Amino acid sequence: MIYVMSDIHGHYEKYRAMLETIRFAADDTLYVLGDMLDRGPDGSKILLDMSARPNVVGLLGNHELLAASILPALLRAICQGEGQPLDRTEQKLMQEWIQNGGKASILEFLRLSGNEMETVLEYLSKLLAYKEVTVQGRRFVLVHAGLDHFSADRPLEEYGLEDLLFCRPDPGTAYFPDKTLVFGHTPTRLLYQQIGEPGLLDRIFHRGTTIGIDCGCGHPNGRLGCLCLDTMEESYV
Repeated sequence: MIYVMSDIHGHYEKYRAMLETIRFAADDTLYVLGDMLDRGPDGSKILLDMSARPNVVGLLGNHELLAASILPALLRAICQGEGQPLDRTEQKLMQEWIQNGGKASILEFLRLSGNEMETVLEYLSKLLAYKEVTVQGRRFVLVHAGLDHFSADRPLEEYGLEDLLFCRPDPGTAYFPDKTLVFGHTPTRLLYQQIGEPGLLDRIFHRGTTIGIDCGCGHPNGRLGCLCLDTMEESYV
């Protein structure tokens, strides 16, 4: 089976509980569509677990982009001491990261062993920006946030990280006629509110050829959602 989830935001226990809920097996594949880090306390723990599983594929989220931008400099400053402090650009990135929930991830990273730090940094550097998959004859485009400045004639490789990681999709947008866009980043409660269906808060969002799967795990009272692309079965923790 092929599964997708997103926006775990440091909630390792929910992540592991979801793997148990779906009975995740060695012949299954799970795509995690970004934002494994921040807000919750165990983002690096999630990345370390994912990195050890060849059948779990991580995609880049805006929170991982921030982490990958500053963690190497932070590690350099730690290893080399006060002689190599963060420069102004790095300090600005650090402040932005903290403002976006990065404090928990920074504190956790600093508690890791040297080998664990290197594993996290290497894993972050290899995260994909998007992925195309075909499941049961149905084609899917998997991405963290959506496709900003969308054009049906625009190849996926021409979208920049700003387009893929930071946008807030309009649930009424018609994307590909022959492919389904699956994304996280925007809590589904907001998508349902935009189309006037607030009774479906924190459930996976389906509309036309778009599927939103961020069910608010990183927010108070939110849930972690997981979708099986083979069967469209939904699971929640």
